[in-house]
Amino acid sequence: MSTPLKDRLDTEELSSLKTAAILEFTEELFESDQYQLLEVIDSDQQQLFIVNRNERTLTVLSLSQDMALKKETLFTDRIISMKEYFEEYSLSENTPPRKIEITFMEGRTLLIEPVTSKKQNQDYQRQDILTQVEEDFENLIAALKSIVIL
Repeated sequence: MSTPLKDRLDTEELSSLKTAAILEFTEELFESDQYQLLEVIDSDQQQLFIVNRNERTLTVLSLSQDMALKKETLFTDRIISMKEYFEEYSLSENTPPRKIEITFMEGRTLLIEPVTSKKQNQDYQRQDILTQVEEDFENLIAALKSIVIL
Protein backbone atom coordinates (compact mmCIF):
# COMPACT_ATOMS: atom_id res chain seq x y z
CA MET A 1 0.00 0.00 0.00
CA SER A 2 1.45 3.33 -1.00
CA THR A 3 1.55 6.45 1.11
CA PRO A 4 0.79 9.41 -1.18
CA LEU A 5 2.68 12.65 -0.71
CA LYS A 6 -0.43 14.40 0.63
CA ASP A 7 -0.55 11.88 3.51
CA ARG A 8 3.19 12.05 4.13
CA LEU A 9 2.87 15.82 4.54
CA ASP A 10 0.04 15.38 7.05
CA THR A 11 2.50 14.59 9.85
CA GLU A 12 2.96 17.27 12.49
CA GLU A 13 6.55 17.87 11.36
CA LEU A 14 5.61 18.47 7.71
CA SER A 15 2.10 19.94 7.91
CA SER A 16 3.39 23.52 7.53
CA LEU A 17 4.93 22.60 4.19
CA LYS A 18 1.62 21.11 3.05
CA THR A 19 -0.27 24.24 4.18
CA ALA A 20 2.20 26.47 2.32
CA ALA A 21 1.74 24.39 -0.84
CA ILE A 22 -2.05 24.64 -0.64
CA LEU A 23 -1.91 28.40 -0.02
CA GLU A 24 0.50 28.96 -2.92
CA PHE A 25 -1.38 26.71 -5.35
CA THR A 26 -4.62 24.99 -4.20
CA GLU A 27 -5.69 21.64 -2.84
CA GLU A 28 -5.83 20.55 -6.50
CA LEU A 29 -2.05 20.44 -6.42
CA PHE A 30 -2.17 17.00 -4.80
CA GLU A 31 -4.86 15.60 -7.10
CA SER A 32 -4.09 16.92 -10.60
CA ASP A 33 -2.03 15.20 -13.29
CA GLN A 34 -0.79 18.66 -14.23
CA TYR A 35 1.56 18.64 -11.22
CA GLN A 36 4.30 16.25 -10.16
CA LEU A 37 5.61 16.71 -6.63
CA LEU A 38 8.44 15.50 -4.42
CA GLU A 39 9.34 16.46 -0.87
CA VAL A 40 12.92 16.55 0.40
CA ILE A 41 13.82 17.04 4.04
CA ASP A 42 17.30 17.96 5.18
CA SER A 43 18.80 19.35 8.36
CA ASP A 44 18.24 23.00 7.36
CA GLN A 45 14.89 22.98 5.60
CA GLN A 46 11.96 21.15 4.12
CA GLN A 47 11.54 21.48 0.37
CA LEU A 48 8.73 20.67 -2.00
CA PHE A 49 9.65 20.41 -5.68
CA ILE A 50 6.70 20.95 -7.99
CA VAL A 51 6.78 20.42 -11.75
CA ASN A 52 3.88 22.10 -13.51
CA ARG A 53 3.55 20.39 -16.89
CA ASN A 54 1.18 22.99 -18.39
CA GLU A 55 3.22 26.04 -17.40
CA ARG A 56 6.54 24.25 -17.97
CA THR A 57 7.96 25.33 -14.62
CA LEU A 58 9.77 23.86 -11.65
CA THR A 59 8.74 25.52 -8.39
CA VAL A 60 10.69 25.04 -5.18
CA LEU A 61 8.92 25.77 -1.90
CA SER A 62 11.42 25.87 0.96
CA LEU A 63 10.49 26.09 4.62
CA SER A 64 13.37 26.72 7.01
CA GLN A 65 13.44 25.63 10.63
CA ASP A 66 12.51 29.15 11.73
CA MET A 67 9.36 28.85 9.51
CA ALA A 68 10.59 31.23 6.81
CA LEU A 69 8.97 30.31 3.50
CA LYS A 70 10.71 30.84 0.18
CA LYS A 71 9.06 30.22 -3.19
CA GLU A 72 11.14 30.10 -6.33
CA THR A 73 9.75 29.36 -9.78
CA LEU A 74 12.27 28.26 -12.39
CA PHE A 75 11.45 28.01 -16.07
CA THR A 76 12.28 24.63 -17.55
CA ASP A 77 13.20 26.15 -20.92
CA ARG A 78 16.25 27.58 -19.13
CA ILE A 79 17.54 24.10 -18.23
CA ILE A 80 20.69 23.21 -20.16
CA SER A 81 21.50 19.86 -18.55
CA MET A 82 20.06 17.28 -16.21
CA LYS A 83 22.28 14.56 -14.76
CA GLU A 84 20.94 11.52 -12.94
CA TYR A 85 23.13 9.82 -10.35
CA PHE A 86 22.76 6.17 -9.44
CA GLU A 87 24.37 3.86 -6.90
CA GLU A 88 25.34 0.47 -8.32
CA TYR A 89 22.94 0.74 -11.25
CA SER A 90 21.24 -2.48 -12.28
CA LEU A 91 19.28 -2.58 -15.51
CA SER A 92 17.51 -5.81 -14.53
CA GLU A 93 16.31 -4.37 -11.21
CA ASN A 94 15.68 -0.88 -12.63
CA THR A 95 17.66 0.86 -9.91
CA PRO A 96 16.12 4.26 -9.10
CA PRO A 97 18.31 7.39 -9.28
CA ARG A 98 19.77 8.67 -6.02
CA LYS A 99 19.81 12.34 -7.01
CA ILE A 100 19.62 14.66 -10.00
CA GLU A 101 21.60 17.77 -10.79
CA ILE A 102 19.88 20.38 -12.94
CA THR A 103 21.91 23.19 -14.53
CA PHE A 104 20.20 26.35 -15.75
CA MET A 105 21.37 28.84 -18.43
CA GLU A 106 22.40 31.46 -15.90
CA GLY A 107 24.86 28.98 -14.37
CA ARG A 108 22.71 28.00 -11.41
CA THR A 109 22.79 24.36 -10.35
CA LEU A 110 19.95 22.71 -8.43
CA LEU A 111 20.52 19.42 -6.66
CA ILE A 112 17.51 17.27 -5.74
CA GLU A 113 18.42 14.44 -3.39
CA PRO A 114 15.42 12.74 -1.74
CA VAL A 115 17.60 10.28 0.20
CA THR A 116 18.37 13.09 2.68
CA SER A 117 14.80 12.73 3.95
CA LYS A 118 15.70 9.25 5.17
CA LYS A 119 18.42 10.71 7.40
CA GLN A 120 16.19 13.44 8.87
CA ASN A 121 12.87 11.71 9.45
CA GLN A 122 12.51 8.11 10.59
CA ASP A 123 9.19 7.71 8.72
CA TYR A 124 11.25 7.83 5.53
CA GLN A 125 13.15 4.74 6.65
CA ARG A 126 9.99 2.64 6.30
CA GLN A 127 10.20 0.56 3.14
CA ASP A 128 6.72 1.49 1.87
CA ILE A 129 7.40 5.22 2.17
CA LEU A 130 10.91 4.85 0.75
CA THR A 131 9.51 2.99 -2.25
CA GLN A 132 6.82 5.65 -2.80
CA VAL A 133 9.37 8.49 -2.57
CA GLU A 134 11.56 6.72 -5.13
CA GLU A 135 8.54 6.37 -7.42
CA ASP A 136 7.62 10.05 -6.94
CA PHE A 137 11.22 11.01 -7.71
CA GLU A 138 11.20 9.00 -10.93
CA ASN A 139 7.87 10.60 -11.88
CA LEU A 140 9.30 14.07 -11.18
CA ILE A 141 12.27 13.31 -13.46
CA ALA A 142 9.94 11.95 -16.15
CA ALA A 143 7.78 15.09 -15.91
CA LEU A 144 10.85 17.31 -16.30
CA LYS A 145 12.06 15.27 -19.26
CA SER A 146 8.67 15.47 -20.93
CA ILE A 147 8.70 19.28 -20.93
CA VAL A 148 12.41 19.89 -21.50
CA ILE A 149 14.35 19.30 -24.68
CA LEU A 150 17.94 18.65 -23.70
